[in-house]
Amino acid sequence: MKLLNRSLLVITLLFTSVFATDSKTIYFTPLPMKNEKKTIEEFLPLMDYMEKELSLKIKFNYKKDYSDILDGFIDGSIDIAYLGPLPFATLKSKYPYIKPIVAFKHQDGTISYRCVISKFSKDKFDPSQPLRVALTQPLSTCGYYSTQKLLQERFGIDLSKQKYSYEMSHTNALIGVMKEKFIIAGSSEDIAKKHESLGMEIIATTEPLPAFSIVVNTKTLSVDEIKKISQTLLNIPHKKYKTLGKRVQYGVLPVNEKLYDSLNIQEIIPQKGNIQ
Repeated sequence: MKLLNRSLLVITLLFTSVFATDSKTIYFTPLPMKNEKKTIEEFLPLMDYMEKELSLKIKFNYKKDYSDILDGFIDGSIDIAYLGPLPFATLKSKYPYIKPIVAFKHQDGTISYRCVISKFSKDKFDPSQPLRVALTQPLSTCGYYSTQKLLQERFGIDLSKQKYSYEMSHTNALIGVMKEKFIIAGSSEDIAKKHESLGMEIIATTEPLPAFSIVVNTKTLSVDEIKKISQTLLNIPHKKYKTLGKRVQYGVLPVNEKLYDSLNIQEIIPQKGNIQ
């Protein structure tokens, strides 16, 4: 009897071991920001929550550049990402196997945002004079894409004929103006407003843009897995919002993918600045 019990125990342990190691690992890439450690820490509570709720493993696959995220979706090394509208639309045009599922609400309950152009309040902005322009990253929606659109529509200025530099973050672009390296900067409205007390002034604002969203790779994740991920995020209890990081603190909404159709991605966006 003892031998039988031991045999049953061994079989049970082996069976448990097989299923314990069979848990699927999915790879998540957050929006590339200036500080990799802080960016990961910001999303860590949410990823821990999803791991527990979904009974799977989630690992960070941090990318420092938008183009690397696009490549990661295509080569299958990224299953989920947090992307802005332009990176999503650009990727969708090259790789149809992606889908935005949820977005995080702002304090006012909306999920849209706006891009702006800012200058230092004491500086004179003369549209007839050559400009030096600070931008974020090439595939940032508030970078070349929105800055060119605002300059053309509001001031009749062609950004491609000005001097511009990619400063790789919204904050860097704004600080570049404050340091007198540039005349204007393109950034998101919320980050620009944080610099108003330091002397920055918003001079042009876009219409509301589609939300930043959690995007899934439909080629590496099954329909059932995507459904479970989406339901888990949408069903987060209200009392847990503030415990899951600042992006989740006001709640979650489903995304209407058709909103991204408004983005014109036919325009070629330079991948490098033209300031030596």
